[in-house]
Amino acid sequence: MNCAHDKIEAALDRWQESHWYLHQIEGNYHDSDALRYSMNAFIRSLREIPDMITMALQNEDSFPEWHKPVKAELELNDPLFSKIIQHRRHIVHKSMLKPESKAFVASIRGYTIKMQFGFYVDPFEDSDLAIKRFIEFSKKEPILMQALAPDEIQVLALIREWHIEGFDEEIIESFRNAWIRVTTYLSDILEFFGEERFPEGLPPCFREIRDFRYKKYHGLFQESQTDA
Repeated sequence: MNCAHDKIEAALDRWQESHWYLHQIEGNYHDSDALRYSMNAFIRSLREIPDMITMALQNEDSFPEWHKPVKAELELNDPLFSKIIQHRRHIVHKSMLKPESKAFVASIRGYTIKMQFGFYVDPFEDSDLAIKRFIEFSKKEPILMQALAPDEIQVLALIREWHIEGFDEEIIESFRNAWIRVTTYLSDILEFFGEERFPEGLPPCFREIRDFRYKKYHGLFQESQTDA
């Protein structure tokens, strides 16, 4: 008799795929198009897992009856996953994904913010272009850069924060929580077949979120002063 992992091999592969796309979201955090594409792919891959489970195990004794309320709890009652389904339908049937974006230009040391200014960055604008736009703007308003005063220790940075509509959580945190929720769902299925659950929480490959949100620009302030 095949073990449960073999029975749901395709769904587990899609789960691993969503893990990979989550890292793509992290790595492309400051590249607007690559970020949106990675978000779209993550949402798609995570969304498909419950349906793949249904198809793979529809003929297993007593499983469909057990699974129906478990799947409904995930898709209908879990606020985060239900929002992912909503966004997936919107992407497929209506329009492209446009996450919400806000940003700050800051002087930082490590994760400590010395000074920051809110700075509008369009959701379709890359961070590198945005920081160059800020540099040009600061030449007309030099008090901004004087207040930031980056040096050898304090670095000029663009701090960006993305959200999906309807959620206050930043997207990496929000999507990590969604991935954990689906991992728990898969563990419930393995447990149904008498097998061990997956370890709880995130794997160690997931780093501090600020590593991705804070993009540092070493030497850019000095270059702007020279150009001025």
